[in-house]
Amino acid sequence: MTYAEATAFLYGLRRYGWRLGLDTIQRLLALVGDPQDTLPTVHVGGTNGKGSTAAMLSAILQAGGYRTGLYTSPHLLSFTERIRVDGVPVGEAEVTALVAELEDLCTAHFAQTPVPEPGVQQLPHPTFFELTTAMAFLHFVRQRADAAVIEVGLGGRFDATNVITPRVSVITNLALDHQEYLGETLAEIAREKAGIIKPGVPLVTAAGGEAYAVLASTARERGSPLIHVPGAYRVTDLSSTVSGHRFDLVGPARQYRGIHLPLAGQHQVENALTAIAAAEALEARGLHLGESAIRRGLSRARWPGRLQVVGERPRILTDGAHNPAGAAALAAFLREHRAALHRVVLVFGVLKDKDWPAMLGALAPLVDQVILTHPPAERGADPRDLLDATRIGVPVEVQCEVGAALARARTQVGPEDTILVTGSLYTVAAALDALNIPVGYGDNVRGDE
Repeated sequence: MTYAEATAFLYGLRRYGWRLGLDTIQRLLALVGDPQDTLPTVHVGGTNGKGSTAAMLSAILQAGGYRTGLYTSPHLLSFTERIRVDGVPVGEAEVTALVAELEDLCTAHFAQTPVPEPGVQQLPHPTFFELTTAMAFLHFVRQRADAAVIEVGLGGRFDATNVITPRVSVITNLALDHQEYLGETLAEIAREKAGIIKPGVPLVTAAGGEAYAVLASTARERGSPLIHVPGAYRVTDLSSTVSGHRFDLVGPARQYRGIHLPLAGQHQVENALTAIAAAEALEARGLHLGESAIRRGLSRARWPGRLQVVGERPRILTDGAHNPAGAAALAAFLREHRAALHRVVLVFGVLKDKDWPAMLGALAPLVDQVILTHPPAERGADPRDLLDATRIGVPVEVQCEVGAALARARTQVGPEDTILVTGSLYTVAAALDALNIPVGYGDNVRGDE
C-alpha cells in the first residue's frame, strides 16, 4: 500500500457518513489493545476555539517537558496535520502502515456496508473519523507520548473521541452550529457537548448563559469540579495588535505578568485563559508544569489559518471562521484594528449549509469590497447564488476559483491594505495552496530552553 492508496481508502470511508455513537470505535480500539487508556489526556470540546485551545495546551505540555500528542480536525493542506507529536505531523509512512493494519481489522471484524444487512451480527464499518481517531491513539502510544490533547470532532456525547477518561475536560464555548446533529437550541447543543464530562473529572469552560447552566448542572450531577473561566480569571493591562497580545492575569492559583500570546483576536485571549485554567487543573491532577511552562508554551503556540498573517504588502489575513459566532469574533477583530488594516477586501467562500447571511451581515459593514468565491468542497456554496441573494452595501463580485479571487483582490489594494480570506477552512486551505505557503505549527517547545 502506498500513501496515496492509504488516503484514498480513508477518504473513501466518507461514504459511511458521520456516525454519532461509540459501539464501533470501542470495538475497533479493543482490537488494538485500547491504546487510549494508556496515557494521560485532555479532552477539548466546544463550538469555536477548541482547536486553538488544544494547540495552546499542547504547547504548554511540551514546554513542561512532556512528549505530547495532539489530535485535531479538520486539516488544512495534508491529512498528516491531524495527528502530531511534539508539533511534528505523523509521517506518510506511518499513515500508510496504520491504515494497512486497521483495514485488515475492519475487513475481518466489521460489516462492509454502511448498515449491516438483517441477520448480520457485525457492527457497522468504522467511519473516516472513527478510523483516524484509532490511528491517532495508536500513533501516540507507539511514539511513547507522555500525554495527549484530544479535540472533539462533533458534539461530544457520541463523538468517537469520547472513549477516553481524561485528566481534565474542556468545553470552550457554545453557539449554534451543526444543528442537524446536535439540536436547534443552545440548551440542546449544551447537553450534547456535556457528554464529555466524566464523573469526578474537572471541567473547565468559558461558556455562558443557558449553555453554562446546562454544563454546570451536568458537572454537579457527575461530581465534576467546575472551573468557570470568566468568573475565576481576570485580565489586566491588555495590549493588542494585529499579530497578538500581551496581558497580565489574576487567577485562583497564581498571578501572571506580561504573558505573550502570538495569536490575534480578542477571542484568542479567552482561549488562552481557558488553556491556562486547564493547565492549572492538570497541575492539581499530578502533572508538573508551573508558571514558566505555561508562559513559554503560550508564547510559542501556533494555530494556522486562524487570523494568520500569510503575506505582507499587501497584508493577507486568513481566518477559518465558518459560522456566525466565528464571524462575530472576526468582526470584533476588524473593529478593533480597522485603522491599521487600511482598505480591506474580503474574499469569502462558505459551505452552503452554513448561515452565510448572518456571517456576511457581520463582516461586510467592516470591509471595503467583497469577492465571493467557491470553497473546493462538495458542500461549497455557489458564489453566484450568494451574489443573487446578497444586499450588503459594499461593492461585491464573483470569482469562482479561490486563486482567481486572490489575484483579483490584489488588483484592488495597495501595499498598506489588507486582503482577508475567510468563510471556511476549505477556502483558507485553497488560499494557502494558491500562495504556496506551507502549514507551520511552530517549534518543538519541550523542556527548558
